[in-house]
Amino acid sequence: MEPSSPLAQPDATFGAHGAPLPDRVNAEPAIIRGLSSTESVWVIGLAFLLWFPVSGVLGFAFRSLPMAVFVIVTGPLATAWLVSGQMATVKRNRPDYYYIHLALHRFASMHLIRSPFVTHSGAWDIGRTLPPVQDRKARRRPLL
Repeated sequence: MEPSSPLAQPDATFGAHGAPLPDRVNAEPAIIRGLSSTESVWVIGLAFLLWFPVSGVLGFAFRSLPMAVFVIVTGPLATAWLVSGQMATVKRNRPDYYYIHLALHRFASMHLIRSPFVTHSGAWDIGRTLPPVQDRKARRRPLL
């Protein structure tokens, strides 16, 4: 089917004139409820680190290996599902990597890291003095 056909579905990554939309060129696609591949790997990895000891304690307390396996499998998946919903509200209608900059700003305001942002408010100084500007008429040489 030709792209100019009225039955052809327009591609979401291209604009009205066939040019790619710049906000979708270098962005990772969403795979789990709005989380990109990198974000989902981090969330599932951290959730696994959280749920592994919990499943061990529950499995030991109930003396049931299947219960421990069930908790260690479903815990990270449920956590990823819930965290992705929370991240969707944080990321909604905001630019890429907004939440990373938000976290860095909060860590810097708590003095946990050095701020990568300009946080100074007030007059700025360039750190050097400039020679005084002379009048243009004073610099002209008379013609002979």
